[in-house]
Amino acid sequence: MALLAADVVYSKQFPGSPWITRALLPALAVELGCYVASVLIETRNWFGAFRPARAQAAILWFSALIPYLIFSLSAGTFHSNAFYLLVGLTAVFSFWHVILPRRPAYDFGFLVIAAAPSVARVFNRIYLAPDHHLRADILGQLMWIRLGIVALLVLREWDPGPFSFWPTLPEWRMGALYYCAAIIPIVLVALGVHDVHWAPLAGQWWRVGGIAVGAFFGFFWVTALSEELFFRGVIARAFLDHLPSRTLAIVLSAIVFGAAHLWFHRFPDWRQSLVAAVLGIFCGVAYVHSGSVRVPMVTHTLVVTTWRLFFKLY
Repeated sequence: MALLAADVVYSKQFPGSPWITRALLPALAVELGCYVASVLIETRNWFGAFRPARAQAAILWFSALIPYLIFSLSAGTFHSNAFYLLVGLTAVFSFWHVILPRRPAYDFGFLVIAAAPSVARVFNRIYLAPDHHLRADILGQLMWIRLGIVALLVLREWDPGPFSFWPTLPEWRMGALYYCAAIIPIVLVALGVHDVHWAPLAGQWWRVGGIAVGAFFGFFWVTALSEELFFRGVIARAFLDHLPSRTLAIVLSAIVFGAAHLWFHRFPDWRQSLVAAVLGIFCGVAYVHSGSVRVPMVTHTLVVTTWRLFFKLY
C-alpha cells in the first residue's frame, strides 16, 4: 500500500517517467518482500531448515538477481557488464560462509566485502535509472543488506543478540535514555569541528511532522538496523568475545564505525568520522548493557532523525 501511494505521488510529479510504475515499483515490491523476510526470525528459521547449506546460498544468490532483472529489463537499462558485476559480487557474498571455514580472518574478510560496495558506490553504476528524477540504487542497497543479514545469521549462524524490526517497550526506553545522554556531546562535537550548523527544517507543521515520522522509520528499518547489526552485533560482539576489557571493545568498535564514515562525502571526511565515532561509543555502551541490537538501533535512529530535522552539513 505504501509503494502504491508513493507510485501515485511520483507518477503525478514526473508524468514523463513511466518507468517508475513499470519497472521500479514491481522490482522494489519484490526486493522489499525479501528484505522483510530476512529480518523476520520466523522466516530465517524456515529458510535455515533447507539443506544443504550450498542450496541455501544458491537460493540467496538467485534472489539477489531477480529484482535487478525485473527493473533493468522493464526500464530498458540492462547492461551485461553491470549484470556480470552483480553476479560476481552477490555470488561471493552468498557463498562466503558456505565455502570458507569459520575463522576470525574469514569473518573479517566478509565484513570488508560487505563494506566495499558502499565505499566504492558500486550500485550507482549497476542500477541505472532512465532519467535523473529518481535513483534506482536503493534496490542494490536493500539487496546487499538482506544478503548480509541472511549470510551472517543463517549461513554463519552468528548470534548478535535480539534483532528484529520492533524493540520491546523496555528496549525503547533504554534506547531513548542513551539518546538523551548522547545527543548533547554529539552536537557539541559536531558544532565544534564545523561538521554541521543549526538549520531547523522549515514548513507547515504537518509537513515537518510527516518528514520526521518518515525519516525516523526509514532510518530505523534500514540504516540503523543494518549498521547496528554489523558494527555492534558483529564487530563489537567479536571484540567483546576476544578482548579482556569491555571498554576497549566499545572504543575499538566505535573507531571502526567512525572510520567507515570517512567516505560519507568526500574522502577523507574526518569530521563526519569523528562525530560517528562518538555516536559509536554511546551505541556500543547501549549494546553492551542491554545485549540487544535493538537498543542501539533506537539510540542511533533518534540521533540521525535529530540531525535531519535540526541541522545541516556544511
